[in-house]
Formats: sequence, structure tokens, C-alpha cells
Amino acid sequence: MKKIQGKVKVGIIGSGGITGEHARGILAHSSEIACVALCDISEANLKTRSAQLGGLPPGAQFKDWKKMLRDLGDTLDAVIIGLPHHLHAPAILDSAAAGKHILCEKPMCLSLKEADAIAAAVRKAGVTYMSAHNQLFMPAVQEAKRLIESGELGRIRWIRSQDCFRAGVSGFKGAWRSKLKFQGGGELIDTGYHPTYRLLHLAGSKAVGVRASMGRYLQPIEGEDTAAVQVRFASGVIGEILTSWAFNNPYGSHQIHVIGEKGQVFGSGSTLYLLPSSFSEPAKMNLRSVDTFTEQIKHFADCLTQGRRPLHSVEEGRAVLEIILKAAKDARGWQQHAAHSAAK
Repeated sequence: MKKIQGKVKVGIIGSGGITGEHARGILAHSSEIACVALCDISEANLKTRSAQLGGLPPGAQFKDWKKMLRDLGDTLDAVIIGLPHHLHAPAILDSAAAGKHILCEKPMCLSLKEADAIAAAVRKAGVTYMSAHNQLFMPAVQEAKRLIESGELGRIRWIRSQDCFRAGVSGFKGAWRSKLKFQGGGELIDTGYHPTYRLLHLAGSKAVGVRASMGRYLQPIEGEDTAAVQVRFASGVIGEILTSWAFNNPYGSHQIHVIGEKGQVFGSGSTLYLLPSSFSEPAKMNLRSVDTFTEQIKHFADCLTQGRRPLHSVEEGRAVLEIILKAAKDARGWQQHAAHSAAK
């Protein structure tokens, strides 16, 4: 990849809610990256995001990403994609064909066929693709990863990654996230994407088996609002994912928990606890608090100006999606079996 000289010029495709977080990151690193264009079919979204970024001229605001890519040409280095899930693959493919580097919100796409097409397009264009897995920059995750790789926990045996909260019902009713054809699933492919990529990152091994159970308890959506997933890794590690829009994290539990032969580590956000096997009480670590979206934007800009591979790229985006799709398939199998048994 050819390094970008000077400030990275980026356009935001899909300027709704989540891109407000990306915009904050851009503003925090204004010496390294700048937003020069916005695209959205909603005038309200364009107005809100433009105001947040200090005001972009009408000529820098678009309703069609194809036109934005065509009109701006070489004045645009990269794009940030924050569209509804079903539009990720088309926007990625068009951006890669236009020679633009890409930071895309999760999920990368909705099928492995789309993922393989993206991999081929990115490779052919010679552009950088970064999966927007912002929670990789969470201090607890980064320190846990360091402890694993340093060998301080010994051989890892079990990892749990979770993200549960009781979401408001009104926000889903009739929204695109309530429909399978737009969302690509339910909670697991949305909020559940975070604990899934955290698990893969901490395990550092290929997933070789996936089992899952899912349920819909609260939300008016077509997919599940709760998922429990077990993953077996080639290394022998057993991984677990718990994620929900129907209830909060189980009391006393944490976003991540790792157990190795020499001890365990668990925590959330910027707090981590280390409990060696020979100790009865854990030591608490108060880590430097960070804004994960801001850190993510800096990492993206640094990768482009230094010619480095992002922490998570196409391969990791595909691996996360593969676990989620296998989990959904397995859960459907259990549900069909249960329904058949109940009918007897």
C-alpha cells in the first residue's frame, strides 16, 4: 500500500448516529485526519454531522455515495462507512473500486460470499480495509491480551466475552434493525458483534466449532434479542459469548474473563483484575481511560500514513461473521429439534 502523505482526507458514507462517534475521533486528531465530505439520504443527518464537524459546504454533502466517490476523485483518500448492515458490502465494493481506503462499521457484511468478494476487491485495488472494532482499544482488553501473550497466565483454557443491556423497546419498533433483510440477523450480529470479536482477539486462534442458543424475550424484532454462544478454538480454548438486548450483564460479571493454568484476569472498560492461581484475592488495576472511537480513528490514520496493517482487517471481519452465522444456524437447529419434540 502506498503511504498517504500529510493529512488523511476522509468522507463519511451514512452520517447517522454512530458516525457521531467517528466524527469526535476525527476532531480529536484534526492534525492527522479531516472529514471533507458527507453522504446520507437524510437531510437531517447531513445537517447534524456537518454542524458537529464545523460546517461542510453544500458541495461536500451528497445523497449518493457513487456520486461522492466520482466527483471527489483524488481529493478523497478514504471513507468511513456507517450505513445499515445490508448496505455495507455494496458501499465497500464501490469504495474499493474507486481506490479509497475503508473503515467500516460492524458487521463487515451479511454473508461469507459477500466477505469473499470484499477480500478480492480490496486485494485487487491495493487499498487498506479496517474493521471498526472499537472495543479492541478498550484498556481492559489490551492489557488482558498483553498478559495472555506474555505467558503470565500460562496456557489459556477458557475465555468469556459478554455485552448485555436492557434496551428500550421503542427504538426498535419498525426500524431497519427489526427486519432480518436489513439487519442480517438479530442482536448477535449487532451489539453481539463486539463480544465476538473481543473473544477472537483474546483467543488468538481459529474457531473450529460453534454451538448456540438464542431467544427473543423483549424486543419487537424478527431476529433474536439474546444469544449464548460456545466456541471451540484450534488451540483447545473454550470460548463463551453472552449478549442481550433483554437484560443487563449478570450481576458480578465482567465484559471479559480469561482463565489460564497460572491464573485468571477479568474486567470491563479501564478496570482489570488479576488473580494468580496461588492467591485468594485479585489485584485491581486501574488502567488509563480512553475513548475507544477516538483511539480507533487514530489507528486508522496511522495505518494509512505509515503503511501498516490494521489490527483487524478483512480476515478478522470475515472470521467474526463466520462465527455469528454458524451460531445462528446451530440455534435454528436446536429450535427446530425442540419444536419437533414438543409436537410428538
